[in-house]
Amino acid sequence: MSLEIVGLKKSFGTKVVLNKISFGLKKGEILFILGRSGTGKSVLLKNIVGLLKPDDGQIILDEKEISKLSEKEYFPIRKRCGMVFQQPALFDSLTIYENLAFGMRKHFPKLSEQEYRARAEKYLQMVHLENVEEKLPQQLSFGMQKRASLARTIAIEPEYLLYDEPTTGLDPVTTTAINQLIQQLSRQLNVTSVVVSHDMKCALDIADRIIVLSEGAIVAEGTPSQLKTSEVPLVKEFLKEVLEGGSQ
Repeated sequence: MSLEIVGLKKSFGTKVVLNKISFGLKKGEILFILGRSGTGKSVLLKNIVGLLKPDDGQIILDEKEISKLSEKEYFPIRKRCGMVFQQPALFDSLTIYENLAFGMRKHFPKLSEQEYRARAEKYLQMVHLENVEEKLPQQLSFGMQKRASLARTIAIEPEYLLYDEPTTGLDPVTTTAINQLIQQLSRQLNVTSVVVSHDMKCALDIADRIIVLSEGAIVAEGTPSQLKTSEVPLVKEFLKEVLEGGSQ
């Protein structure tokens, strides 16, 4: 099982957002993609799940090129590559259980209602949410909504989890809890995780490997320990922010 990005390019008008980037993912790896706002991090994830189409390059999933697939052909890819959006994106008018069941019904249409309920309970427990099935999203805190959104994504049993800025808008304690959850689920479910973020501290804490993007290009790549000794100006800037944050 592998995911490979080869020479991926994406522009909006005259602005080149991703400029022929290439990297691969190993099974079970937690890969952080770091960069300032507007460097193409989220655009990259949307290309992988087919919400955007690249102008050039390839996205290869298990030796199959997927970027040219039709919307219908992308359906099984989206089951395999679950995306956790920056905002919880839960249906306001549905209970938490119905939010989880919505995706399960699409991808596992032959299960009974009892099986959907059992699965919902199992995956909510995995993200440390209990007794919330009958609540509406607005009855939960923002952090709990984020976890419910994560439960909805893992309930369809993806092989890859793609996180778009998972800790945006969260306080430091909840941010740490979400990061621990990403690490825990990666190991527990044996999934491969791609985390788009601007938070170097989170990346140093849980990533197996880090890629740093700037102006649509990869400017640094390596393990957390390798990046700590990087001479790349943007990486040094990120590291400085971590040190300053820790000394406050």
